[in-house]
Amino acid sequence: MLLESAMMLARVRSNLPPPAFAQARGSLEQRAAALLLRHRLDPDEERVASRLRKRRQWLFTFLHHPEVEATNNRAERALRPAVVARKLSCGSKTERGKRTWEILTSLGATCHQRGADFVDYLRPLLTPAPTAQAR
Repeated sequence: MLLESAMMLARVRSNLPPPAFAQARGSLEQRAAALLLRHRLDPDEERVASRLRKRRQWLFTFLHHPEVEATNNRAERALRPAVVARKLSCGSKTERGKRTWEILTSLGATCHQRGADFVDYLRPLLTPAPTAQAR
């Protein structure tokens, strides 16, 4: 419910005067703080609450920076085909291969979203550093 309210506020941002938006954002942040202060008896709930407490300063980043999305759903959907490909054909035999595939796929998706060339991005990272010539 709190996240839904925050996402709704983000959607109507352009219709609100900046002071009204800031006040509504502050109210949501106060509600989140109050919710996170309570200790939960259920260990699973407390584990989630603890993780949220540690990351509280970033919970509403999308309300402070309009270019940031509220969820990572779009990124998750964009990476899904690569995860399926990795599982079917490569990189999943070892933990190192799996991690390498995940990193490369994530970098490729980021380059695509930014309109950058993936190979150009990787080239300086893959070019060996010059070595001192032996005398």
